[in-house]
Amino acid sequence: MQLDKFQVYTETRRPSKASQSGWVLAEGMVAVSVGLMLLVAVVGIFVDCSISFAAISNYVSMDSKSRNALDHMTSNIRRAKALTSYDPAALIFNYDTAGTTNLAYRYNASTGVLTEEWTASGTTTTTTLLTGCNSLSFSLYDKDLASTSTGSAGKVISIAWQCASSVVGRTNSESMQQAQIVIRNQP
Repeated sequence: MQLDKFQVYTETRRPSKASQSGWVLAEGMVAVSVGLMLLVAVVGIFVDCSISFAAISNYVSMDSKSRNALDHMTSNIRRAKALTSYDPAALIFNYDTAGTTNLAYRYNASTGVLTEEWTASGTTTTTTLLTGCNSLSFSLYDKDLASTSTGSAGKVISIAWQCASSVVGRTNSESMQQAQIVIRNQP
C-alpha cells in the first residue's frame, strides 16, 4: 500500500510504550530533592521549637526557685530578733532572745551558691537556696533608709541577685530578683 504525501504528514504518531511507562530519571531526582528539602525544613523547625521550649522551661524553673528563695528569706528575716553581723555577701541574725539560735545567709561567689545556715544548740543545718548565681549582694539601710554597714543600726536589708543557666549548651536563661526586707523586731 502506498501512501501519498498528504497521508504521511497527517498521520498521528502514537507514543511508544517506553515513554508512557513512568518517570524519567530527571523527574525522579527532582521529586526526591524537593521531598528532602521539605523533610530538612520540618526537622529544623522541630529542633528549633524543642530548644525554645527547653529554654522557656528552664527560665520558668529558675524564676520559681528565685521566688521561693526570696519568699523563704523574707519570712525568716522579718521574724529575726536582731542582725548581729553584716557583710555584702553574708548576713547573720540572732533568732531568739536567749541568743542560742542563729540564722545566717552566705553567698559564695566562686561557686555561685546561696546557703541558709541555722545554728541551734550547737548544731548547724545548712540548706542550699540558690545555685548558678552570677552575682548576689546584700545592702543594709537604717530606719531612715540611709546606707549603713553597722549591723545593729540596720533596719532594712536590700537583696539583689542574678542567676543564669544554659540549655543545650547555647541558650542562656537569666533570672533576676531584688527586694527590700524590713527586720521587724530590730529596734
